[in-house]
Amino acid sequence: RSCGIMSRVNGQCLCGEVKFSAPEAQHIDVCHCDMCRRWTGSAFIGVDYRSGGIEMAETESLVWFNSSEWAERGFCNKCGSSLFYRVKEDDSFMAISAGALDLPNGLALEKEIFIDEKPDYYAFAGHQKKLTGAEFFASMQDDKS
Repeated sequence: RSCGIMSRVNGQCLCGEVKFSAPEAQHIDVCHCDMCRRWTGSAFIGVDYRSGGIEMAETESLVWFNSSEWAERGFCNKCGSSLFYRVKEDDSFMAISAGALDLPNGLALEKEIFIDEKPDYYAFAGHQKKLTGAEFFASMQDDKS
């Protein structure tokens, strides 16, 4: 990348009422937890951003749902698109639904989390890292130290 300029990708909900941009993604992650599956209808396939950099352009239809003690989920109140997951106590972390981003080809699936909650009726191909819920939460603590 010349001159230190980081490439960005655009994103939006299905109807286009919520628009944003984010730094270029390096990989994709999957969450199989019960809440993500209820929220999206299947596994949440997303891009984690740990250093911020999300820029919102259109947000009038963006609504945040308080989904647990530690997190909230953002969606469009016009079309219902599941868009964002963020941790309340860490404003530098946000996950964005991969389907909402204009991602380039060639990104790899890096890890699956909450593998212990994954139902047996689907599976992702590949040899990516698979973490239980407990292993994932432990890795989040390791990242902070």
